[in-house]
Amino acid sequence: MSFYALGSMSNGIKNRSLSAFLLLFYNQVLGLPAPLVGAIIMVLLAIDGLLDPIVGVASDNARTCLGRRHPFMYASAIPYGVCFALIWNPPRDAAPAVLAVWLILTLFGTRVFDTFFEVPSSALGPELVEDYDRRTTLITVRYFFTFLGGVILTFIAYRVFLRDGPAASDGLFSRAGYGHYGLLAGLVIATVILVATRSTHHRIPWLRDPPPRTASPLQLFRETLSTLATRSFWVVTASGTFAATAGGVLAGLSTYFHVYFWELGPKQLSYLVTAGFAASLGALVVAPALFSRVGKRNGAIILFIAAFAVDAVPVALRLLDLLPENGSAPILWILIGEALLSGAIGLMLNIAFSSMVADLTEDAEIRTGLRSEGLLISADNFLKKATSGLGVFISSVVLTLVGFPEKARPGQVPEAALRELGQFFIVALGAIYLVAILCLLAFPIDRNAHQRNLETLKRSGTDPRDSAEGVST
Repeated sequence: MSFYALGSMSNGIKNRSLSAFLLLFYNQVLGLPAPLVGAIIMVLLAIDGLLDPIVGVASDNARTCLGRRHPFMYASAIPYGVCFALIWNPPRDAAPAVLAVWLILTLFGTRVFDTFFEVPSSALGPELVEDYDRRTTLITVRYFFTFLGGVILTFIAYRVFLRDGPAASDGLFSRAGYGHYGLLAGLVIATVILVATRSTHHRIPWLRDPPPRTASPLQLFRETLSTLATRSFWVVTASGTFAATAGGVLAGLSTYFHVYFWELGPKQLSYLVTAGFAASLGALVVAPALFSRVGKRNGAIILFIAAFAVDAVPVALRLLDLLPENGSAPILWILIGEALLSGAIGLMLNIAFSSMVADLTEDAEIRTGLRSEGLLISADNFLKKATSGLGVFISSVVLTLVGFPEKARPGQVPEAALRELGQFFIVALGAIYLVAILCLLAFPIDRNAHQRNLETLKRSGTDPRDSAEGVST
């Protein structure tokens, strides 16, 4: 199980790096306007999201000597790592237009090859484990490695490549530091993908093959609509989509809050990353227990409420001047606590949504007769990616509306701009989380419904193979 889950580190490295550094690097270090960078991120996420269902359907229906999923996974490793490294190594002294084109091409390649690995790899999960609780455990382990990958590489970035130095160009504004970090991260991405794919290679003979048939594009389109045309899919996807929008806002603004609102340096930021590692360990233990006790839907609702409290309260207290001054030890400990709780809650929310979407597999198979893990996961990913990009774009626009200066250093941003930024953050986060909770209330598949689906498939003779239960390392 651990080697299969190891591959998800690639997605964690990519997501954490892009959310923590991309807007800051291209806006404050290279000088591209924030709305332009945000627009590029949003548009490419939407285009990438359109590829998800294509890759999902292709991997659902592929018939090769390597099975349905593994050809895509093997093919993604090297190009993924190369494209990611190139993001952080643009041509020197390039004009803004050239930098924008470079960002478009390298970021697009990174997202495409991430899709080639992540969608088929995620689709393996429901094939490998069918039990309601064990499936949650498997997804929890995958998300643990997702989180772990992002935490470890971000910690290395802050303590090695972006550490403070004697010159103003050192630290978070060091172009060379980002370049060296990108090379290391790209190498790690390619390596973990190859290890994870090879670790499940021996399972190929026992995985499901699509039935031999010739399906026209129109027939595939109709089957796709039939698979997705359920209330269960749309309510959980709608809730996850709003959660992704909130995540995009958090991703777009987190580094700005840390550097300018809280005035933290690279060393202090590395402490927050360390707290994130502890959060991943906590989520690994708490998530299966929570969802086993109250169910995945109810657990997600509880976590949404907790997420708003943890993320919004420190900002609100700062706006009300009820916290110690920036730079003091109490502030650092408060932010470490916030990072610990926020990281654990966010990770558990991702686990809940991934597990709920995985539980739709059997429901869809009963209705359509087709095993469509890849389609369900990729369609859900498409909407989340598109709206996550929207969240980042909203963040970049807000930076412009509040008058946030480009190439600014901590202490140089007007107080009014920081206060308006904090107010927007609280209101937007609360509204988005409320809508996400309302959508989730309509999700009908709980433990009993899932068990009924498994029994129905067993009676019909199409239950998942017993030999696929569990994943060896």
